[in-house]
Amino acid sequence: MYVKRMKIGIGILMTLILLLAGRIILMDVLAAADSEIAKQVKSSGSNVPSNVLKVTACYSLMADRAAVRVSVEGKYKTDTMLYVPGKVTSVKDAAWNQAEKVGKDGRFFVSKKGTYSILVLDSKGNAKITTVSVKMEMRAVWIYFSEMQNQAESLAKWKKFIDTTYATCKRNYINTVILQVRPCADAMYPSDYFPWSFYAAGKAGKNPGFDPLAYAVEAAHEQGLSIQAWVNPYRVTMSTTKLSSLPKGSVARRWASSKGKKRNVLSVNGALYFNPARNAVQELVAKGVKEIVKKYDVDGIHLDDYFYPSLGTANNKKFDYREYISYAARQRKAGNSVKSLVGWRRSNVDSMVRKVYAAVKAVDKNCLFGISPAGNIDNLYSRTSYYSDVKKWMKNPGYIDYICPQLYWSFTQHVAPYKKLLDEWASLPRNKNVNLYIGLAGYRAGISLREAKALSDTGWAKSNTILKRQVQYGRKSGEVTGFFIFSYSTYENKNAKKEVKNMNKLFAR
Repeated sequence: MYVKRMKIGIGILMTLILLLAGRIILMDVLAAADSEIAKQVKSSGSNVPSNVLKVTACYSLMADRAAVRVSVEGKYKTDTMLYVPGKVTSVKDAAWNQAEKVGKDGRFFVSKKGTYSILVLDSKGNAKITTVSVKMEMRAVWIYFSEMQNQAESLAKWKKFIDTTYATCKRNYINTVILQVRPCADAMYPSDYFPWSFYAAGKAGKNPGFDPLAYAVEAAHEQGLSIQAWVNPYRVTMSTTKLSSLPKGSVARRWASSKGKKRNVLSVNGALYFNPARNAVQELVAKGVKEIVKKYDVDGIHLDDYFYPSLGTANNKKFDYREYISYAARQRKAGNSVKSLVGWRRSNVDSMVRKVYAAVKAVDKNCLFGISPAGNIDNLYSRTSYYSDVKKWMKNPGYIDYICPQLYWSFTQHVAPYKKLLDEWASLPRNKNVNLYIGLAGYRAGISLREAKALSDTGWAKSNTILKRQVQYGRKSGEVTGFFIFSYSTYENKNAKKEVKNMNKLFAR
């Protein structure tokens, strides 16, 4: 028995020795590899000025990690890009021995908040270090068409607007801007599918002589901001049904004037909309989004709450009802079951959402696609409006990367109080790859009692800590990982100053 135990003991000892030897050899190999990296870094000289090598970094949030995007401008070809956790300011720091390589697409991924240092070496041995502070919380602001009006009359004016806007965002701890680039079947960029927006040069269809979106994307990344392109999928006009109000090159005008495609554009409630039931419309929306992701280095595509217009009982069996009758007839002829009108309309929106998601991911799998629906879930499942099956989108893969309901009510609103609605959204089953963000009503901060009464929400006039408490409650839920502020004008509104200051005390941490 003693001899047997001795043999077992010797066997264990030999195994440990072999494992230790293997570990030493492996460490030697790694050390050699790291030494080559360190040698390359240390021989590169000083941290050169930006006119020789310029490096910027921003990040966007995925389901459980952050995607850090590194942008490089320089006179010479980029040779190496490395990153390490923590703040490292010298190219000779030993921390670079443990550096990881940035991906060929200029991205790397992290799962923890904190500061990360990035080192870029060019082919001439010039080095540049920059840092990025990653917060695992989305802090976004919507910049909508009205706020951009008349700002793109010239490149100089647009640059000033964008630079000032982004600087304000940075001061207020925002890390993502949601820029509206297609308000009404138009574009704030040169497009193969849509005419120039009225908000670009002050006249629909007029070329401003430069590309507003190109500069907006470039400037965002230079200032360390993530940027998402905000698109309205169906709206053609807001307050007119006159086709003559549309530019001659407008696809909506062409379709509405064509006998075979006339049903692609419909009139309801004094405005024009693309017909959600038509496959050509769904394809147009998807192609338009794909064009953006291909041409611009955007970090995401964003849709808001404008899907089907509010039809009410008066228009419920109008609008796209003719297409429903045709669909039902085809189904019956084929011996298939027929969806209800409500189910069919929801399936039309579902189809568009899936196509947009697929279009985004076909170009850039790391580009986000999210939707910001109205905040009252019951309204979304109305029989006469929206037709937005958010529960399906949140639960199943292939629809969205995030959902951001617009919870624009105070804690004391009697029909839709903030706490109740947030709890409802947080309780919905959600795919592991879908983040839940909350849209907050910055535009209501600091309003008067008269204004609050008109909104049936007097809570906004009785406190200057609502936004702060809404962020706190969202964080406390354990389900919410970010907040969107509607809209940028909140930061220019003197009456909202106290609310914003109190909210920023949380964001500054």
